[in-house]
This record gives sequence, C-alpha cells and structure tokens, in this order.
Amino acid sequence: MQSLFFSLWRKCTEAPDSLPAERRRSFEIMAEIYLLALCLQVIVAPLLFAVGHFWLGGLNLLCLGGYVLALMLHRRLYVATALAVKLGVFLVFVGVGTDIAANQVSVIYYLLFAEVELMLADLRRRTKILATGVLIALSLGVLHLPSLRVPVVSRSVVDTLLSDLGLGLVFVMLCVVILRMLAITDRHEHRYRRDAMHDSLTRAFNRRAIFERASGYWKLGRAFAVVLVDADHFKNINDNHGHTAGDAVLRHLAKLLRDSLRSDDSVGRVGGEEFLILLPGAGQTQAIAAAMRIRDRLARHPCWLDGTVLPATVSMGIALSREGLHLRDVIDLADRRLYAAKSGGRDQVVAKGHADSSASRNAERLTRGAESALEIDEV
Repeated sequence: MQSLFFSLWRKCTEAPDSLPAERRRSFEIMAEIYLLALCLQVIVAPLLFAVGHFWLGGLNLLCLGGYVLALMLHRRLYVATALAVKLGVFLVFVGVGTDIAANQVSVIYYLLFAEVELMLADLRRRTKILATGVLIALSLGVLHLPSLRVPVVSRSVVDTLLSDLGLGLVFVMLCVVILRMLAITDRHEHRYRRDAMHDSLTRAFNRRAIFERASGYWKLGRAFAVVLVDADHFKNINDNHGHTAGDAVLRHLAKLLRDSLRSDDSVGRVGGEEFLILLPGAGQTQAIAAAMRIRDRLARHPCWLDGTVLPATVSMGIALSREGLHLRDVIDLADRRLYAAKSGGRDQVVAKGHADSSASRNAERLTRGAESALEIDEV
C-alpha cells in the first residue's frame, strides 16, 4: 500500500517530458505543494465537522475541490491559472476561518505562506512583484484599516485551539515544503550533472567526461590502459537496416561494454560508433583479457531488433599510459592500433607495435577532440 501511495504521488508530481529541463524543478515543487495542501485539508475536514463548524467544514471541502482543480491545471501547464485557483480558495477559507475565530492577526501567517508559494511558482518576475504587492496590501488592510478590523469578542476554547492548530500547520507546511524543495533540487542537480557527463543515446560517458577522467589519471601519475573500440561496418548497418537499427546497436554495445568491465573501469563515447575504455591499473595482459572478454560476450549476445539479429563485431586498439610522453600520444597510439586492427580484417584486437605506422584519418580528429574537451595544453 505504501509503495502504491508513493507511486501515485510521483506520478502526480513528475514533470511531463515536454517541459524544458530548466522548468522541471519549479513544476515538481509546486505540484508537491498542491498535494501537501490537499493532504492537510483532508486531515482538517473531519476535525471541523467534529467540533460543530459545519459551514467552515463545507468550505474546507470546497478547498479540496479547488486544490484538485489547481493540480489538474498545473499538470496541463496552466501554471498561473492553477496558482490563482489554489490561492483564491485558500484565502477565502482562511478569511472565513479567521472571522469565526476572531483572530485577524493569524491571517498574516497564511499570507506569508501564500507569498512562499508565489515565489516558488514558475511565473514571470513582473507577475510575482505585482502579486506580492496585492498580498502586502491585504496584510496591511487586515492589521490597520479600521473598516477591516474584527470586533473584539470572547473566543471559545475550540476556536482558540483551531486558530493555534492553523498556525501550527503553517509551520509544518513550511518545514515540509522546504525539505521537499531541497530533495527535489538535489535530484535535479544530480540529473543535470549526469546529463552533462553522459551521452544521451548510449548513457556512456560523453567525450569530455571520459577525457577528463583520463586526464585525472595522467596528472596523478596513475597507470592505466586505453582501449579504443570501433563498431565494424557500422555504415552498412545504417544503410541496410536504418538508423533506428544503428542506434540499437550502439546502445547494445555500450551496455555490453559496461557489463564486461570492472566497477572502476570507465566507458565513453568519443565518436559516432567509437568508444574509449579506461582501465585504471591495468597492464597489457589485463587489457587484452578485457578486450577479448568484450569480443566473446558480443559473439554470445548479439543485438536483436524486431526479431532480427543485427550483425555487429568490433575492432580494438590498446595502448598503455607508459607508452607516451603525453596523454594525447597514448590516445593517438591506441588509434593507430585500432586502425591496424581494421586494416587487418576487422574483429581483431591489436595491443603491440604500430608506433611508427601512418595515422588514421580519425587520429587527428580524435586527438583534437581530446584537447578541445579538456581545454588544456598538457606539458
């Protein structure tokens, strides 16, 4: 039951895919505020009827309907209209409740919470400033205008308790909203960092991220192996089966690479069908073993799409960090060996020699891409 509740909660508050990334955080925060307010009103409703405030209880039910409508409008991205509906029914309920409890000062706390909601909403700055002015005018009117003053009358114990309960719930809402806002912010920042570091198609590291990691190993003087992996005859797959099939092969290959490696190894996509693997602490024997493991796994687990096997093999070139004076030299050497593997018939692993062989047409692009991604001139 608990998992079902949280599943429904997440479904109601999750931003739609069509919403730009920069607006998702505000959308989810406001959706959670609407749901939290709805839950609190559900808790308060039976209490109001129990103490005999039937009219106020009925108004509370109207609030519930208003909050549901606001949430539905919000999910359809009518953000300003949703907030207007929510604040409208909320302020009417608070105003009537304050009049019954004969404590006009407490309405200020509710207006302050309305201001918090206003500031968190995805509205234009001008709209927020104008609405803030309205709330300030309401607050001053409640406190200072004689025509709005509530006559001093004796309050019952029940009304006093209800007034105190309302004040306590304002602080509870503020606490919960701030905590949820921090949690949502952390989740979105984590997603932004992940998206900034990963290739959107394969979820492998993107070129910048994998080269930055390689640069970190190099600066620390940590030994590592570089494995450049290239899908063989990838253009034929696109031509014969379509780009959807090509994307499926790349996703399959990226997953297979991750599954074949150790937890501290890294995989990044550095070209159309080219991946770079970092094996920290690996020597030539371990690097060759990892490459052969990848080939064997790919042979045993080919890529399927709509009941059709998509033929895919890979060629690999391996270089060790100690084989170059600079990081770009190591990457260039791995690329020369990859070129040798492809020239030698493909579906091969080359880990030795070819230091003086001609560079591939890809070598300059790859090296330049590494330097551009790192934005450094290694010494």
